Amino acid sequence: MKLKTLLLSAVTLFSLQANAQMSSWVADSVQMSSGYANDVFYSLKNGKVGSPVSNTNWHLGFEMIPGGPGFGGVSIIANHVQDTVNIYSLHTTATAKFASLSFADTIGKTILHNSDSSWDWGAFNANTSGVLFDYGWGKYNSTSHMVDGDSLYMLTIGTGANTQYYKMTISHYESYPTANIYYAFHIASFDNTIDHQDTIRKSPNFVSKNFGYFDVVNNTVVDREPDQKTWDVVFTRYIEYINMGPGPLVPYPVMGVLSNVGVQVADVRGVNPDTTTFAGRTFTHNMHEIGSDWKVFNTTTFTYDLDTTGTFFIKTIVDTGAIYQIKFTGFTSSQGKAVFAKRIVQFPTNVHDVNNIVTAHTLVPNPATTNADLVINTKEAADARFIVTDITGKVMQNTPVKLNSGLNALRINTANYAAGTYIVTVTNGSWKINEKLIVQH
Repeated sequence: MKLKTLLLSAVTLFSLQANAQMSSWVADSVQMSSGYANDVFYSLKNGKVGSPVSNTNWHLGFEMIPGGPGFGGVSIIANHVQDTVNIYSLHTTATAKFASLSFADTIGKTILHNSDSSWDWGAFNANTSGVLFDYGWGKYNSTSHMVDGDSLYMLTIGTGANTQYYKMTISHYESYPTANIYYAFHIASFDNTIDHQDTIRKSPNFVSKNFGYFDVVNNTVVDREPDQKTWDVVFTRYIEYINMGPGPLVPYPVMGVLSNVGVQVADVRGVNPDTTTFAGRTFTHNMHEIGSDWKVFNTTTFTYDLDTTGTFFIKTIVDTGAIYQIKFTGFTSSQGKAVFAKRIVQFPTNVHDVNNIVTAHTLVPNPATTNADLVINTKEAADARFIVTDITGKVMQNTPVKLNSGLNALRINTANYAAGTYIVTVTNGSWKINEKLIVQH
């Protein structure tokens, strides 16, 4: 079964005047402080978003973006760099070993890291089998609409003699309805002197946030991120996969720039930033497209050299339809200070692109026997019709539905359907999606 990304019928107006509308460069800078102690969230339109935010007060981040199974939304990340959090897959179940786990059980086990390309895949997702609806720490249950987990992990926090050891399992993630998103998990020390079961919920603190954060040592929930629609990039430290010669890429701690969900970036090198344009450039959602390699450490001078022939074009989410350009002009590692210039190269439009109202959909299970669910992810609420027909065009079901922003699950009772092929449609008149359903008895 393949997840389908929709290209819905619509007309999108696009300005061809962009490069003629370039504004003048505006200088700006951000400062993360000594030791890169803070993250700085930044809007290309409005500048720094709030005050710098401590990046040493959290250990785990739980994704709160509505979406759910199949569409992202079940990522659990670790603070690898600033709080030295390491995650190990123990390749066993919590049911079997949580109470009796010993250090001998952890020898030679696999260390896991966050993805450096997508917020949707954190360290706890890294040991996925690759099968649809397998998220590493758990698998999607199409009956309950939960992701159920029993995988056992070891967490280490700190280094050397100060290292603290924990064992952890994520029991489930509630994905529907989106207002009730939450994670339930169990954390204990190896000697079981610390042992607590916790939940972290989308509502009320993280309704408009990408992640809710958790401090394992103090057993507290941490709200540290600005609203998701207020920032485009964050200056931070993270693990990036680096080419260090023959062999696989190596996970390495860096200071760099990560893009917010929905932001697109084109990385252009070997040009004059003042005269180059974004026309014909390839934009990507890769979150570390800006990344860290706009600066390179010079082992002779022990300072960082900047790539002055590189520039980045950024399609923002704060200033819808706008494209900004940035070029880096300075970097001082001792202060965690990045200096850059920015300008707008395409001004925002008021066009509403309905191509992206529905981002993905799938039928589970398919083939079906007694029931099937059409799982559909939408970016905004909508009234629609839910229609099922057989291959002759006979209407089996035609009902109105209200789609919420985020994940929706529409149930089809197939128990009384004859075995065969059916067409499942959701439409509101301006757009339509179709799925083919096979019923077997």
